Amino acid sequence: MSNTLIAISDVNSCQSIIGISLLVKLVESKGYNAKVMLEQAGISASLLNDAKATISFQQEIAFTHELINTLNDDDLGFKAGQCYRLNAFGHIGLAAGSSDTVSDAIEFFLKYIRLAYTHFDINFFKKEGNAVLRFSDQYDLGDLRRFYLERDFSFAFLSTRDMFPRSIVGQKPKTIHFDFPCPSSVEQYQALYECPVHFSMPHNEILFDERYLDLPLPLANTLTRELLEEQCKSQEIALFGHQNFVDKIRQIIQTMEDKIPSLENIAQMHFVTARTLRRKLKEQGVTFQQIVNEELSKKALNLLSTTQLSIEQISLRLGYSESASFIHAFKRWTGKTPKAYR
Repeated sequence: MSNTLIAISDVNSCQSIIGISLLVKLVESKGYNAKVMLEQAGISASLLNDAKATISFQQEIAFTHELINTLNDDDLGFKAGQCYRLNAFGHIGLAAGSSDTVSDAIEFFLKYIRLAYTHFDINFFKKEGNAVLRFSDQYDLGDLRRFYLERDFSFAFLSTRDMFPRSIVGQKPKTIHFDFPCPSSVEQYQALYECPVHFSMPHNEILFDERYLDLPLPLANTLTRELLEEQCKSQEIALFGHQNFVDKIRQIIQTMEDKIPSLENIAQMHFVTARTLRRKLKEQGVTFQQIVNEELSKKALNLLSTTQLSIEQISLRLGYSESASFIHAFKRWTGKTPKAYR
């Protein structure tokens, strides 16, 4: 428990009490006293009645430990995820539901993902006819990692099912990939998620037919979404303060795989011109390429130290089409070749 709390203590921001309030309902439905669990986590029960109340990440993690230890349910992560709906996320959920298409809704939700309750970075892309939501570790969650993965997958699966209940002719089946070994039986997981589930995979991912992305949403309303987005921006600033562009770019590079994003692409993602983004970075005394080099260097060092991936495989993960280019860059960053470093 302490290892997890130490890792999360580096997060200085806070989050809404709403996520905990939903889990409290789950606790009480099982016949347990949630007040005791809240007290153990240092959370006042009175906060549950205040929609604007916030708690720290440490308190949320502590409550989750109490939740797992008290309920002692192998399917708890899945059941916790079932407690969430898009409307439980306030403005971000309502705005996503007001988007034009499934793709727009997912992209909006991920744009303001910090207002959600996930502790993972989520990458959204298309591959081989599938739309893919890939979950990557943001913190060292220790023994809570499996719970949070199963919780977030359960929520994501339920939300996407709510958004596109219609079937598509010849559709690919939804599929789940977990990177940990199967804790019980594959059949049990497949019964819970109602789809194929694979374990010990390279990534934690949800895959579904990419044709779903273009389906229109029944509650689409451009004006409503614009108004709600303004509320999302205000809420994000209130919870986390103003985030500078350097931090934003670092986050994007940290989560990307197989392709190095261009400055132009990142500028478009944040609704500014490339010229404006260059100026913002210059004001902070850094260039786009410096940030790219620093983040790729960190990722390369981590992959060389913690995996058995070949130099060629690492090159591809970092977005280099040729390993020679990666080797040259790595030597420029560290003064050594990747092989010599390893």
